[in-house]
Amino acid sequence: MKTNKHLTLLLAKKKGVIKSQDIVQQFYYSPATARSYLSYLTRQDLLKRMVSGHVLTDKGVSRLHFFEVTGCKNPSCPRCEGKTGYHTCPTCGYQLQEKKARLRPVWDTLLFHREAGIYCPLCQGQIFTEEQARLMGITSEKK
Repeated sequence: MKTNKHLTLLLAKKKGVIKSQDIVQQFYYSPATARSYLSYLTRQDLLKRMVSGHVLTDKGVSRLHFFEVTGCKNPSCPRCEGKTGYHTCPTCGYQLQEKKARLRPVWDTLLFHREAGIYCPLCQGQIFTEEQARLMGITSEKK
């Protein structure tokens, strides 16, 4: 299920410029609530106020990209569980604590090739790709 914030950012991306009337029509908010909500998203630096309305900022575009890469409609998805403090391996079900998740580099030998990403310490199955890990702010493992 997408949040109103996500839907508002998608609307801004689609239309280019949004006004409080667009929010009123989209979510059936009162005009005052719609203006307040746009102001809230502006304070978060997701939208920028212009003369013609509100437009997406670079941070807003980045947030939408993050939703596209990691978000889905399934609340039990391992990519969406990061909000609970752990990530679940899709292969074996191991729950890796978020604070212990580290981006592992590419590993290439004569017999084996592993792409960069987050891997399960139990079964070595890939939990996240390198791009997904970087978007979530997961740092590289110490060498």
